[in-house]
Amino acid sequence: SETHKSSSNSSHSSSSASSSSSNSVQASPSAGGAEHFANCTELRKKYPHGVPSTHPAYTSKMDRDNDNFACEKN
Repeated sequence: SETHKSSSNSSHSSSSASSSSSNSVQASPSAGGAEHFANCTELRKKYPHGVPSTHPAYTSKMDRDNDNFACEKN
């Protein structure tokens, strides 16, 4: 019982949990480089509070007040 439990635990958690948790964090920004949204309405569906200029989804055309934060709600 214990051997089966640790065997299935180690193979499941080490391959599945660690790779999916580290990949899911890195997948969005690094998968295609910058994220592209047609407009602030689309961007806010994923980032409701907007994004800073350091964020991959940031584009200056969506930063109307030029404060280095795009699509923020005023």
